[in-house]
Amino acid sequence: TGFIALYSKMTSVFEKKTLFYVTCVPFFLFFLFFDLFLYPNKNMIQPSLETVQALLGGSNGGAMEIVSKIFSNWTSAIYFVVAELYSSVSVGILFWQFANDVVTVDEAKRFYPLFSQMGGLAPIV
Repeated sequence: TGFIALYSKMTSVFEKKTLFYVTCVPFFLFFLFFDLFLYPNKNMIQPSLETVQALLGGSNGGAMEIVSKIFSNWTSAIYFVVAELYSSVSVGILFWQFANDVVTVDEAKRFYPLFSQMGGLAPIV
């Protein structure tokens, strides 16, 4: 919801093309930072699994073991989180910008609920 509020505020400041770049460039910068710094140095900046398990109170299986593995591979974990956010944000922004350009306000009342429902079914189909 924070992103939606920020995006709504930015729509009154930037034109559409600039707005798209303003929302996507931080992701591009993260991927560049990951490619040039985080991934090549992952062995130096990530703690070992044993270290994380010692900090979290040992490895007794279950959820704490999963959390330990995530923290010991935090660079990969954050990469996949940001990649998922990027796909959701960029595809969503492109779609809704296109929908707002094509659909009139009167048609929006009729078509937007359908767009939302189909968007929810799209990953399944």
